Order: sequence, then structure tokens, then C-alpha cells
Amino acid sequence: LREQIDQRIRIETELRQTNVFLDSIIENIPDMVFIKEASELRFVRFNRAGEELIGHKREDLLGKNDYSFFPKSEADFFVGKDRNTLAGGVLLEIAEESIHTNKKGVHILHTKKIPILDAHGKPAYLLGISEDITERIQSEKQLREFSLAMENALDGIARMDPQKKILSVNNAFAAMMGYA
Repeated sequence: LREQIDQRIRIETELRQTNVFLDSIIENIPDMVFIKEASELRFVRFNRAGEELIGHKREDLLGKNDYSFFPKSEADFFVGKDRNTLAGGVLLEIAEESIHTNKKGVHILHTKKIPILDAHGKPAYLLGISEDITERIQSEKQLREFSLAMENALDGIARMDPQKKILSVNNAFAAMMGYA
């Protein structure tokens, strides 16, 4: 009997240590990580990065669904993608989706949704991982605008490296030099 008790204590200790380890990983992932139960799509897990991004404490999120925090059209989109993921049984990647945050305005996310299946192969949970790509999208837009402005400038513009090797030119510069 003592041996069975000791074994049970070891198993429970290992289980607690494993949970602490996994909790630490989820909490330290820099992207938003959330888990919803499959039937009602209510949040059961949310990491710190997610709290900071959407501006709600996890205590307020847990047990609720998207309709509690987001505009109806946005919540409809999220829930539709969740249902598609669960029905398809495979990872769904959403390259860009908008989300209204509580304190930071609208942000753009790159999201992956993954069904977590039970022992019988049925969806039990939905795992979501969302990277905030707002700054990257804005930078790409600014770069496109700058490139367009440079290309259409009336003055000749050339970009050179420190050794004076030409890296790129606009149409006006090429025309000044007699090239197409």
C-alpha cells in the first residue's frame, strides 16, 4: 500500500511539474495564444500577449465567447473560421484579419487555428495563435508609396552603395543617362 501511495504522489508531482512547464511556455510565447472549447467556442485559456493585444484581462475573457468582446460582424467572422477549422479537422491559416482591440484600435493579425481532438478523434478544443502584423503591413504600405513616389519623381534619383555602385535608379535618372 505504501508503494502505491508513493507512486501516486510521484505521478501527481510529475503532472504538476508538467503543467507548470507548459503554462510557462504558453505565457512566454510573444504571440497571442488562446484556446476555446469546441462546442460553445468559449475561451478556456488566454496568454499574457493576448491580454495585452486585445486589452482585456483573461479573467474577463474566460468562459465567454467572441460576441462578448468584438463587434458582431467581427465575431461572426471569427466564429465562422473556428467552425470551419473544427469541421475540417485541420489547421486553418488566415493571412490577414482585422481585430478591434479595447485600447489600441484596429490591428491586423496573421492567425492559425488548429483543432485539438479528443481520444475519439472528435474536436474538443480549438487552439489559436495570432501574430500582430499591423506594423509590418503599415511598413510595407509606406515602402510601396515611397517606391511609387521615387519612380514617378521628375528629378533623377539614384541609390548607391558606399563604393558608389549604383543599386537602383528611377525612370528620370535613366532617361538623363540615355537609358530606358
